[in-house]
Amino acid sequence: MTPDNTELVDRLAAEYVLGTLRGPARRRFERWRQSTATVDARCRLWEERLLPLARGIRPVRPPPRVWDGIARRLRFTSARPQMAMWPWALAASLLLAAGATFMFWNTPGRVTQLATIAAPSGQAAWIVEVYAGREGQLVIRSGTLPPLAAGHAYELWALPAKGSPVSLGVLPATGGVARRVLAAAQIQALSSASQVAVSLEPAGGSPTGAPTGPVVLTAPLRAAS
Repeated sequence: MTPDNTELVDRLAAEYVLGTLRGPARRRFERWRQSTATVDARCRLWEERLLPLARGIRPVRPPPRVWDGIARRLRFTSARPQMAMWPWALAASLLLAAGATFMFWNTPGRVTQLATIAAPSGQAAWIVEVYAGREGQLVIRSGTLPPLAAGHAYELWALPAKGSPVSLGVLPATGGVARRVLAAAQIQALSSASQVAVSLEPAGGSPTGAPTGPVVLTAPLRAAS
C-alpha cells in the first residue's frame, strides 16, 4: 500500500477519523500517518470536515420504552443497561450517520492529476491534487515550507503547453489545506500542463494575473494512476 493509491488513502483516512477503523488496522494506519506526509495531510483534511459535525451534536436521552421495545424485538433477557450510556451511544450513531452523508456529498470525485512540490531540503512543501467530479476541484496540502519574507505569499501556477501561466491561487501556510473549485480557464490550463510552478508574490497574490516575483519551485504534474 502506497500514498499513490489516493482512493484507498482517502477511504482509510475517513474511516480513521470517524473511528470505524479499529484494531491492528488502525494501529498500522497510525504508524503510516506518522511517517508519511501525504497520509497525515489527508487525515487532517477529514478532521477539518468532520469535527464541526461532532461539535454540533447534542446528546438526547430516549425514554425507557425505547430500550424496552428493542429488548422485546431482539429477545434480550439480560437486565436493562445503564441509561447514562444512551446519550453517548446516540451521539456516536448520529456522528457516523452525518459523517457518511457528508462523505457522500463532499468527496470531490477522483484524482486526475497529482504534483508533489519539494523544497530545496527534499521535503514535500505542497501536495497538489486535481479532482474531476461534479465540478473540477483543487486540493492543496502544505508540509514544511521554505522561508518566506514578511508581506509575501507563495502562489501556484499551471504551466500550459501553450500560452501564459494561469494562477491556481495563493498556497496555504505550513500545515494548511486549501480546497478550491476550478474556473474554466484553470481547468483548460491544467488539461495541457505538464508542470506547475510556485512564485513569490505580494501578500494576497499577484496583482496582475501573471507572476510578478521569482519562480522559486517547479514540479511535474502527472496523471493519477
